Amino acid sequence: MFDRARALELIERAIDDHPYCPVCGSPTEVVDEGAGRLVVRCRTAAEAEGVLARIGAALLPHVHSRIVDLGEGIAA
Repeated sequence: MFDRARALELIERAIDDHPYCPVCGSPTEVVDEGAGRLVVRCRTAAEAEGVLARIGAALLPHVHSRIVDLGEGIAA
């Protein structure tokens, strides 16, 4: 279980640790993947258009890592 301050700390640390994707240099973003799962991911890989771009985004190790699962619950 996370309190709000701990969740915010984890989000800020993820942004500080991964401001840019090491593969393509694109800025990263924090997104909610549903059910309260927050991840930091490469913006370019997430917005890949076209067959070759989507294959490259899937095969190359662009940033996409879980920060916190808020579905586990947050203490008030």
